[in-house]
Amino acid sequence: MRVVFDTNVFISGLHFGGKPALVLQMAARPECLLVTSEDILLEVEDVLLRKFLWSARNVAATLMGLRALSEVVQPGIVISDCEDADDNRILEAAVAGRAAYIVSGDRHLLRMKAFRGVRILTVSEFIDRVEASVFGR
Repeated sequence: MRVVFDTNVFISGLHFGGKPALVLQMAARPECLLVTSEDILLEVEDVLLRKFLWSARNVAATLMGLRALSEVVQPGIVISDCEDADDNRILEAAVAGRAAYIVSGDRHLLRMKAFRGVRILTVSEFIDRVEASVFGR
């Protein structure tokens, strides 16, 4: 199952924990393949450094781990279908990476429900989907 996490999922999971941290752990499972892009990773880096004041060393180590866990795609396409222009980078990564799912907490993306065959889910919906596929629930 190929999945793209929105920046807010990365930030919530890395900084706050809870269900977003659980989906980050799920991305390490063999049945999941996390797909991301340099644009998404750069935004994660910026938010952790600027807003949450993480040290450069911690951010670098975290990004190294995310890159090792992910398939990093170079979209090479420009999408402008989302109401919030910043969210288009998520759609671009999903299309370029042939993702089945986008996981987000962003209302602009969630309102779309799907884009070019990619389902857009909340963190809880994704957890339910993975548990159903792994444990047959």
